Amino acid sequence: MNNSLARTPTLFNDEVQPPVAALKARRTHDPVGMWYAARARHGTDDRMWFALYEGDARAPRWLTCSHRHSDGLGALPLVLAERGYVASRPPLGRKERMPDWRTLWRAHRDAAARPAPLLDMHWRWRDPSLAACPAHAPVAMLLTPEQTLAIDAAAAAAGVSTTIWLQWTADRALRATVANRDSVAGWVFPVNLRGSVQAPDLHANQCSGLNLRLLPDTTALDVKRQVSERFAQHEHWRNWVLLNLGRWVGQLGVNLLYRFSRAAPGTYAGSYSNLGEWNVPGLSGITCAAPGSPAYPVAVGTALCNGRRSFGCRLHPVIGGNAGRAIEFLKQWRELSMQVAVVAQAVPPREVATPA
Repeated sequence: MNNSLARTPTLFNDEVQPPVAALKARRTHDPVGMWYAARARHGTDDRMWFALYEGDARAPRWLTCSHRHSDGLGALPLVLAERGYVASRPPLGRKERMPDWRTLWRAHRDAAARPAPLLDMHWRWRDPSLAACPAHAPVAMLLTPEQTLAIDAAAAAAGVSTTIWLQWTADRALRATVANRDSVAGWVFPVNLRGSVQAPDLHANQCSGLNLRLLPDTTALDVKRQVSERFAQHEHWRNWVLLNLGRWVGQLGVNLLYRFSRAAPGTYAGSYSNLGEWNVPGLSGITCAAPGSPAYPVAVGTALCNGRRSFGCRLHPVIGGNAGRAIEFLKQWRELSMQVAVVAQAVPPREVATPA
């Protein structure tokens, strides 16, 4: 392997800045944000984390902000502006028109007739009694330009986009570190609806998602097909309707819905976030980590900044989450993502667990 690919990546440091003032000051009416207010009311962290690699610094500067007023794509420009960087506006998604209620109902009925595999997560460590404990601060990894290009090349060899490839390899890394290989994992795959929905402003929550099911023998091409099928079934629009129930039931109604709809700790694998590509002079890298939750205990994120990709990871204590295991997860994710040979493998060839 090229020596540049073997260099030790930059990992986590303890410096965390206060919440971003620009987001803290925003008080726009955000129906999606009501769900994060309900989470906070029930003791579940609602903070997003952003890591900025400034100049030649080996360790990132972490900043946090609430998900109640923005999603990651909307918050990042405000985070950058507060640090004195010039960044573009939040990127728009693909232009779509929300289907009418009849179309959404037919899509729901058709999807129900072809049920997805049942969730069946087998964690190596699981303790539901830790559901009220906060997750550790995220761990970040900044890749070299050569590693970044290697990931793009591996994705192209697999016949999928880089974002699909990284979702698939994140699932492989999950099975190599904190979950058993035979799990049926549920992941939230984000969908940016900016440009297709009305919202208070571009920074407000405007992301929906697809609910992927990944099996031990799922391939990267299978993930691509599943994403396409779920788009065709309008799943992202049906989830958007649910996310906006606060328009009709208010915060009290959302609080009740959240209380009775919470899944058991460890039910799902987690969430995957991709903030896309950013060109920000003065930065070496950007990455992120979603809040996560006991039910969605693995929060992983990635972004491309000035030609360098970076990864972020946060693990909840209910699955034995700590910084050491998060570092091992990121190392596995990096190695699997750069390997063209892994395309033909449904399951990682080895399992590595970090001692508690």
